[in-house]
Amino acid sequence: MLICLYFSIHRYELHVIMDEIYMLSVYDDTTFTSVLSLDCLPDPERTHFMWGFSKDFGMSGIRVGVLYTRNHEIRKAVNQLAVFHSCPGPVQHVLSQFLRDRDWLDNVFFPTNKKRLKEAQNILVDGLADVGIPVLRSSGGLYVWADFRKFLKSQTFEAELELWQKLLDKKLLISPGKAFYCCEPGWFRLVFSNSADTIYLCIQRLEQMLHSYAAEPVTNNTTSTADALCNPEKDSSGKPSSTRGKDVSQLKNILVY
Repeated sequence: MLICLYFSIHRYELHVIMDEIYMLSVYDDTTFTSVLSLDCLPDPERTHFMWGFSKDFGMSGIRVGVLYTRNHEIRKAVNQLAVFHSCPGPVQHVLSQFLRDRDWLDNVFFPTNKKRLKEAQNILVDGLADVGIPVLRSSGGLYVWADFRKFLKSQTFEAELELWQKLLDKKLLISPGKAFYCCEPGWFRLVFSNSADTIYLCIQRLEQMLHSYAAEPVTNNTTSTADALCNPEKDSSGKPSSTRGKDVSQLKNILVY
């Protein structure tokens, strides 16, 4: 982390924003190191910390986050924005009372939450393995990165979008890699922070859907969405066209969870 900070701040004079949104959702006996725990920062004025309640406490609807910075100018700018985006007083009161119960948080909530997350991850990873889908495991967070490449009709983002639509038709809301600017088609993000019954149902539907999808005839997809995004069409003057493709607009409609 320090190498990254020195490289970014001293070499390029950049501001570094550390988004530690999953810092309390770490398991597998992994120790999380926060940037705030470092004794000596290369430049405290250019190092900023962010966190929110949405992931670690399962409070996505609360929409409350934290910004910690020693930079006076940034605090001043954020305070101006806070006039229009302030956290309601009743919500602040509830959350402050919630955080004051450190004994319950440290001895009940966090250990239980981490245990359940790990168990849910194991159920999903084992179920995906049975279906023939490898994953990139993690020791923190609420999701896994799964490799669906062998199920694509062609190795294009157009085929990835087609597979995503087939999954959605079977009531499986799984986010495609393109929604996260993945450079290779076929990767999907699967959230496992749910009940065991729901995860088992997901695996069952996934297996049925992929089996029927694999039996469908393959059509020739001559145009790759990836090519369209990386190599935009040119007009008669040789300049890139400003017209957006339909695949790009479709990606905007993808619900990401």
